[in-house]
Amino acid sequence: MPFVVTNSQMKAAETECNARYISYSEMMKNAGNAVAVRIIEKTKPCLAAMLCGAGNNGGDGFVIAARLLEKGYKIRVILVNGEPKTDCAREYFEKLPKEHIHLFSEEEQKCLTWVQNAEIVVDCVFGTGFHGALPENAAKLFKAANERPMRVAVDVPSGVNSDTGEFDERCFKPTHTYVLAAFKKGLLNPKAMELLGDFELLDIGINGGCYKQIEAIFAGDVSRGELPKRSKICHKGTFGRLLNIAGSLQCSGAAVMSTRAALRSGVGLCTLAAPISTVKALSGKLVENTFLPLPETEDGFIGNNACEQIDEILPKMTAVSIGCGLGNSENTRKIVEHVIKNANCPIIIDADGINCLSANIDVLKERTGDTVITPHPLEFSRISGMTVGEIQADRIGAAKKFAGKYGVVVLLKGAYSVISDSMGDEVIVNPTGNSALAKGGSGDVLTGMIGAMLAQGVVAYHAAASAAYCHGYAAELVSKEKFAPSVLASDIIEALPRVYTLPFYSFL
Repeated sequence: MPFVVTNSQMKAAETECNARYISYSEMMKNAGNAVAVRIIEKTKPCLAAMLCGAGNNGGDGFVIAARLLEKGYKIRVILVNGEPKTDCAREYFEKLPKEHIHLFSEEEQKCLTWVQNAEIVVDCVFGTGFHGALPENAAKLFKAANERPMRVAVDVPSGVNSDTGEFDERCFKPTHTYVLAAFKKGLLNPKAMELLGDFELLDIGINGGCYKQIEAIFAGDVSRGELPKRSKICHKGTFGRLLNIAGSLQCSGAAVMSTRAALRSGVGLCTLAAPISTVKALSGKLVENTFLPLPETEDGFIGNNACEQIDEILPKMTAVSIGCGLGNSENTRKIVEHVIKNANCPIIIDADGINCLSANIDVLKERTGDTVITPHPLEFSRISGMTVGEIQADRIGAAKKFAGKYGVVVLLKGAYSVISDSMGDEVIVNPTGNSALAKGGSGDVLTGMIGAMLAQGVVAYHAAASAAYCHGYAAELVSKEKFAPSVLASDIIEALPRVYTLPFYSFL
């Protein structure tokens, strides 16, 4: 199972693995061989420059170099910081033919020329050991390396702090990053993630039981779950009743997307509660659900006294979704707070439902049932008091802190969405999705999916994680058939039946 870890947690896992399962040397050999296999799969024998540091990351590079030599590659191993200083790295260093090894400090110009002429440059200089600023010799090499067509970083691009994601602008900028054993927390910083190029997590033989502490699970197929199984003896009420409070005259599409996504996700009955003009406009487009027309303002938003009508059907519901396209108004605030205080079933709050809570966020503490919130970073900033920069710098920490304080499941949206349980104890990072989701309506689809799962009795934390997983998986499937910028939210909905029946996606 892939995890997200800090440097200290990774070192502890390696220590445990060395004591109980395989040695440090075997882990290094496994790491180097795994990366070498990927390079061999993607290229033909050519000139490859190996940039190696004095620590264990350099040792990985020595293993890679030996494997590539066996396959006919021309190898130049450039020692950036001198000869290796760890026992494991020296073990593999000693096995390399010395004519392929060069000290940058003694042959600077030759080394730069080799890098400038190499078709492949492999970065094994710092790994997880970098912090602060790059030394000038490394920066000089990386400047030349970053112009080459294939650039491979092993574990972490040199110049990136793997705990925080902060980086020196002169860092190695890979086309491919092969992360070893577990995903390093700092790489989830969006700015750092942009540096990674195509990345893959490689298994190097560390048993999952060696991780005594982790920051999160990098979900893989963990959160996929399954919709409740259906027996022959069932009816529409068996699979839940969702009240979807969504839409306005200006944002009727949000009501359409969230409702259709819920229906595609297995809910037995879905009722769309929306302003009366929105209901009239959508009655010919949405035919599988029922409607609850609500009073409205002159400009088509939910009006006064809507709570009274909602109260008539609220006790019958097994879940409520609220917020998609409602508009951020005083009436929205009243209805969201009313649902928070009075719904005895799980609820999911999204979009304008989240925005209107910013003035009275403590109302969440009055909830007695399960609650899921699904903010993007700007919405989360409004309710958490953190800046967007602070949130993005530590998405896992921000989600955990808020979830623990208010007792809600937090799904912090964005690339590699972060999902925290309501105690702030467990976190899943979702691995699926792509740029096709950067389109209006995608969030409404996700809300409908979560609402449907909640209505069918899926535990809130699992519903949020599973829906995020399947939502992203659908985007990946559709993008194989359509140009990603052309994908619509409705395309994601239409792909859901395939997603729910396909084999589990595996990140490893």
